[in-house]
Amino acid sequence: MLLLEIEKCYDEFNLNKGWQADKGEIVALFGPSGSGKSLTLKAIAGLETPDKGLIKINSRLVFHHQKKINIPARDRSVAYVPQNYGLFPHMTVVENILFGMNGNSQEPKKKKTMELLQRVGLESKWNRYPGQLSGGEKQRVALLRALANNPKVLLLDEPFSAVDIPAREILRNEIREFLAQWRIPIVLVTHDPGDLNALATRVIEYGNNNKPGCLTR
Repeated sequence: MLLLEIEKCYDEFNLNKGWQADKGEIVALFGPSGSGKSLTLKAIAGLETPDKGLIKINSRLVFHHQKKINIPARDRSVAYVPQNYGLFPHMTVVENILFGMNGNSQEPKKKKTMELLQRVGLESKWNRYPGQLSGGEKQRVALLRALANNPKVLLLDEPFSAVDIPAREILRNEIREFLAQWRIPIVLVTHDPGDLNALATRVIEYGNNNKPGCLTR
């Protein structure tokens, strides 16, 4: 379970949001650019610090303004996949996934990586570099790297923005089936109605209720 009630204030923008995502849900944050969707993801991941509020993952507080709790991003068990996938261009598919894994023993990690690649049909591409992959293949590798450590929350920021429009529908269906195997809260940022129809179990709208200016400091 993911629970948040956060406020982040800027001179021209005030993000004030509260919502919950349960295990197995894909919650879509939907709205125009600049409405605070990606900022919300970064706050959950620990990459941005809200001015007020709380963020709870299962029974654990990872942020609480009044209690002065702010768990570092590396210790939150949150997987975050940015728009550009964040893959290292000088590393192969296997190396990219291994880089995201905890633990010191290489053989078990390599075995798990190959098992994950088989689940998304990329076992034959294990030694390719990101520049040799299609947009959909890069998306799958980024997801595998994010999920390799069994996170408690998965965050996806505009996951199909770099994929050609004709390939999006096929990729959405494949990703939906793959994500259904992971019983964790998944938060998806998008402004594409197609993503909502294909993936979201619930939609949270951003935009109109994000008032300009900062009410309190």
